[in-house]
Order: sequence, then structure tokens, then C-alpha cells
Amino acid sequence: MSSLNIDFKTPISKLTDKHRIWFATALTAMILVDGNIDRTEAEFLVKVISIVKEENEVDRLKKFIQFKTVPQLSKPVGLDRKLAMTMLIDMVRIAVVDKDFAASEEQMVRTVGETLGFASAEVEKLVAFGFELMGKEAS
Repeated sequence: MSSLNIDFKTPISKLTDKHRIWFATALTAMILVDGNIDRTEAEFLVKVISIVKEENEVDRLKKFIQFKTVPQLSKPVGLDRKLAMTMLIDMVRIAVVDKDFAASEEQMVRTVGETLGFASAEVEKLVAFGFELMGKEAS
């Protein structure tokens, strides 16, 4: 992965502490799901977990990274639909930043989209958007 200088569309300042934890966990899952993590991704994850204020949650996320274990995601409670969509868009952008939308990353987008309560058709549009960002057709 060349560079993970992603400018988040998700307004972090509008997220509650619980939603920050969920978002950081989801981003961690997206980066870990393809099975390999390079130095740039590790550095990015350090920035991602810095949005979390609770020290025990930071430690929990660091353990996922250390052991390269994809965290399980539950449905975030009380998350506004618009914020949820921006989170999912950010996840798609992270998945394709290396110009490789791995099948495991596609599946993670689908899983997170369903977890957030989006219809399949909405999620499939986001998967297609991921391929568009890479300049490729969806497979």
C-alpha cells in the first residue's frame, strides 16, 4: 500500500465515544481482513485508534492489530443513517487505496453495510463505487 493519507468524509467530531470505538474497530477490521498488513497500514491504524478516547478500547484494538485478528462488529446503537453511510464510504475508500479490492474486502463492505442496516442494493452500489475508484469494472 503506497499511502494511506485518507481524508475522512466521516465527521469524527460528530461521533459519540461509542460510535468512535465502533468506527475505529470497523476500520481496523477492513485493514486486517485481507490477511496482510504492511508498515503504511500499521501507521494508519495507529492514527485510526487515536480517535478512541478510552484507554481499554485502545488496548483492545492494538491487540487485534498485534495478533492480526479481524474484530467482530455488532450493530452500532443510535447511529444516524447519514453518518453510517459516510463511515461505509470511508471504509470502501480504504479498501481500494492500494488499487486492489480483494474479495475479503468486498465481503467486509457487504457485512458492514448489512450490519449498519443498508439494503443489499445500496451496499452493491458502494461495492461498484469501490471498483470505480480504482478505475475498474465490478467483477
